[in-house]
Amino acid sequence: MPEERSPSDISRNDFLKLAGLSALLPLLGSGTPASAAEGKERLYVATHADDDVDRAALALLLAGIDAKKIGKEVSGVTIWFTLPGVKLCRKGAAEKLTSPVFRKFGTLADILAAAVKAGAKLGACPFCLDFYDIPKSEYLEGLDRKGGDYVASQVGKADVIWM
Repeated sequence: MPEERSPSDISRNDFLKLAGLSALLPLLGSGTPASAAEGKERLYVATHADDDVDRAALALLLAGIDAKKIGKEVSGVTIWFTLPGVKLCRKGAAEKLTSPVFRKFGTLADILAAAVKAGAKLGACPFCLDFYDIPKSEYLEGLDRKGGDYVASQVGKADVIWM
């Protein structure tokens, strides 16, 4: 019989792996068939940039895949940047970053541009934008300042995927 583990025995790394895998379930179609039928929106929360380029790339890639489904399976996709993820909201910042794992898709700027072209909207935490000294003149085109109240309002209305 396998040894049982309590929740406190799970490492941060194991937790993040499980969280990442659970984020993929809606895309595979087996996790939330009711959401797809209802045309629920998807909110991707991008929490990383140069501190974890692979994770940032994954969030943007998944949002881009979902954005291609707008009007078919989902009613809309928003990428919301917070914590170090807001660094990607500065014009030119994502052009300097390439994920070793997802390098065949180009820079993070290329991946983000593809998601926006597919219909994804962009939002960012105002407090984080201010903390990282990103003035409005340096925001990506189409970026809206959306606070935690926006994210809280989406819980229950949208599938919220934290990356």
